[in-house]
Amino acid sequence: MTLTGRGGAVVVFACTLLGALVGGLFGPRSAQGVLFVAGCLLAVSMTRRTDLLTLVVSPPLLFFLVSLLSAVTGSIGEKSFLVSVAVTLAAKLTSSVPWLFLGAVLVVLIAVPRGLPANLRELRARVAADNPFRGRTTLGARRRGRTDEDDDPVRWDDGPGRLPAAKAPSPED
Repeated sequence: MTLTGRGGAVVVFACTLLGALVGGLFGPRSAQGVLFVAGCLLAVSMTRRTDLLTLVVSPPLLFFLVSLLSAVTGSIGEKSFLVSVAVTLAAKLTSSVPWLFLGAVLVVLIAVPRGLPANLRELRARVAADNPFRGRTTLGARRRGRTDEDDDPVRWDDGPGRLPAAKAPSPED
């Protein structure tokens, strides 16, 4: 069974959310981190090779979203809701840095031999192919024998509905 990049992200999110629930209900503070790392390992080993780039960038954001969701639900009914969310989120993120780092590093270390560099090369090639400014440099235009004036297709003084300055009607016409 293989997962898409989105499916791998869902696995990481679900495991991290389960860890937050277990930690909130039963008390082990490291449950969210442990299940986050387990979800990262499961997701990176099950995700298709072509979708590894999507998965590699997702775990830190997913961990943050679960931590934010946990802080919001834990702060409902507090006197100062926003302050409580901010303090809870900051405490959760700072105490979970080792787990977050471990999960993110393991995902990258496992994804590299599975084909992550090929995904990066493919992305770089697609971005280069879609670049609208490719070959439009002034130096490149001079090498091809064109002038700067030929290189700019936009004429600001010749807008739609305006006559060029040389052909403007005179008041006597």
